[in-house]
Amino acid sequence: LRYWVPKFVMEVRKVDGSHYPPNIVYQLCCGLARALKSAHRVDIDIFNDSRFVCFRSVLDARMKELKATGKFEVRQAAPISEDVEEVLWQKGVLGDSCPQTLVDSLVFYLGLYFALRSGTEHRQLRHSPSQLQLQENPGTVPYLQYIEDVSKTNHGGIKDRKKVPKSVVQYANTNDPRKCIVRMYKLYCEKSPKDRPDDAFYLKPLQKPTEDCWYQNRPIGHNLLAGTVKRMCGKAGINGYYTNHSLRATAATRLFEAGVDEQLIMLRTGHSTSSGVSSYKRVGEKLKGIMSDVLNKGNDTCKREKLMEDEVEEVETKKSTAVCTGTGGQENAHVLHLESASNFTINFISNKN
Repeated sequence: LRYWVPKFVMEVRKVDGSHYPPNIVYQLCCGLARALKSAHRVDIDIFNDSRFVCFRSVLDARMKELKATGKFEVRQAAPISEDVEEVLWQKGVLGDSCPQTLVDSLVFYLGLYFALRSGTEHRQLRHSPSQLQLQENPGTVPYLQYIEDVSKTNHGGIKDRKKVPKSVVQYANTNDPRKCIVRMYKLYCEKSPKDRPDDAFYLKPLQKPTEDCWYQNRPIGHNLLAGTVKRMCGKAGINGYYTNHSLRATAATRLFEAGVDEQLIMLRTGHSTSSGVSSYKRVGEKLKGIMSDVLNKGNDTCKREKLMEDEVEEVETKKSTAVCTGTGGQENAHVLHLESASNFTINFISNKN
């Protein structure tokens, strides 16, 4: 075994003779380790046993060799910028003009606002008992609440019995009613059939919808649901690696760029450790451009600074307006967000100066 496992690492190939990516080679070796344990060979641990030092050295060298070829780029789902989001609206891919567009928009904004994982957590959403609760009380801003029951990191078993389920609230968007998740949710429920299944939230659109009913009483399949964002971006002619997971990355990235505290981002994404949420904090295109301009020290830098100053002025104006509107839950949340965004922008400009 000490002879053949290193030989396997060096010679394993795909059916067509091409090489596996380095991470797949490692996972294949993990599979061998699990197979040994399943065969009750607990006395053999190829990743820790001193007798397999040669195997580990060969695996390490092989992974480095494959990585150095540059052929195996690890792609991450890209966050969706506000410009890309606006293009989706302009192209009619987002909206409520037809049944398909409405359900696609729900997938998009539920994934963005509640930082849902890929297509799995979307498919786990139910009509009854629902993880989504609409709250409308007199004198307050309505909101939609998402209460997690099971997820990738919380399966509800013995080890997870003390974990606090993720609970996220998203208030109605009064500034841009198009993107209001409360409005979309209510419209979707109104257009859904009365005999809809309890174990699914997203339903297939009718080919010939009526005024009162837009959807069948059959759920959208897992694979079709998982490819929603990719299909939407393709329909709008947007290039890039965008998947449903982009929505989760977008939520973390936008909060990160607005200067929101990491603990608050973790509450939104459901991560239990800061290292988990760090991988989702991506630098957006605007900040990348600003960093390039700082290093270039060209005329564009002055333009960027003027742009940032204009954004600060706009944010401060919105903040003042929000403070004057009252002391409700949504207003306080807006003030916190605007203060964080303005502080982040002011600090960036002052540091440059």
